[in-house]
Amino acid sequence: MAFLHQSFKDTLLDLVFPQQCLVCGKEGKLFCAKCRAGLSYISPPVCSLCGHHVSNDGVCPMCLSGKIHLDGLRSVFNFEGGIAQAIYSLKYHNLRSVAPLLGTFMADYLKQNPMPADIIVPVPLHPSRLKYRGYNQSLLLARELCRQTGIELADKWLERSLATASQARTQNRIERLANVNNAFIFKYPTTTAPRVIIIDDVATTGATLNACAATLKGAGALSVWGLTIARER
Repeated sequence: MAFLHQSFKDTLLDLVFPQQCLVCGKEGKLFCAKCRAGLSYISPPVCSLCGHHVSNDGVCPMCLSGKIHLDGLRSVFNFEGGIAQAIYSLKYHNLRSVAPLLGTFMADYLKQNPMPADIIVPVPLHPSRLKYRGYNQSLLLARELCRQTGIELADKWLERSLATASQARTQNRIERLANVNNAFIFKYPTTTAPRVIIIDDVATTGATLNACAATLKGAGALSVWGLTIARER
């Protein structure tokens, strides 16, 4: 019922404020046909763990040199062009109407590239950041993904206990790993050992998703994969 209510609200907003292409400004859709065709999808070969583009199949040197808790991380697009604009608008310009479209891209990817999944968990925001922004963009993406795939949403399982600096402001992989170390706690004990997919908007080094995976596996998760709409090169 909540999804139908939101859909009705979105339809009314579209009538009052017609959508425009985020790239070229053409009225009609958030991505016109031409700009949508120009989106930069990530294509194989990719690292079997972190999903970063590599020259050959296998595990990349970065994953070989670090402790990886994720069973795998995949992203739909490169973080550039129209997708970067869409994510920036969602996170910083309150354009929540873009979330269903981005969630659809993720659902289409997951249907074509299945991952083991019983539960979908969005990366949580710290309460202070959630209060400032007013919403968690990863939760919006996860809701749409669950709606289209039928996988159960567990948006209360993880809590961000540390108000860490934005990952975008850290300089390198070592800083990003340290920034999110022990930043998450598991809130809802379970006797099952579910297969989890963690959802976030953008992956850079994968440090945030890896920290979430460490917490979930410590709580008994059988497997933990990460899925993001985009990946920085």
